[in-house]
Amino acid sequence: MKLLLRFRGPLGRGTSNARECANQPFTTMKFPKKILLIDHEPGVTRLIRRALERAGKYLIREEHDDKLALNAARWFQPDLILVDTAGQDRRNIERQIHTDAALKDTPVLSLSNLRPESQMVSGGILSGYSFFAAPIRVEEVLRGVDELLFGKD
Repeated sequence: MKLLLRFRGPLGRGTSNARECANQPFTTMKFPKKILLIDHEPGVTRLIRRALERAGKYLIREEHDDKLALNAARWFQPDLILVDTAGQDRRNIERQIHTDAALKDTPVLSLSNLRPESQMVSGGILSGYSFFAAPIRVEEVLRGVDELLFGKD
């Protein structure tokens, strides 16, 4: 979402006449994308949160309780939800998100612990959900988040 703001005069200072104000350019203000991190382990989300915050493009909220995750998502209205919970809990959260009218169009990125021993998968789509196989590198998560929220360059 972009918001156009009109500042009066150079650097926001008042101007002496309307003509000078009319000649000032519009300034585009960009709002950070909102990301909800859902994980049982605060240590994992802390690493991901710090990396996303360093990028300077995201507003982050963490939730560590599955039962509160859906309400947190409804309240926060994130642009992306990152989920790192085990098996059935993860599927329940994702199902609730995608059946909720307010959240059904919100992309969900699942940080999966499932990885075949013979194959190292860095990421992909499984059952309609984006995922990364563990162990993951934070750089891969950042790249995946950027692609989902801003598109590929």
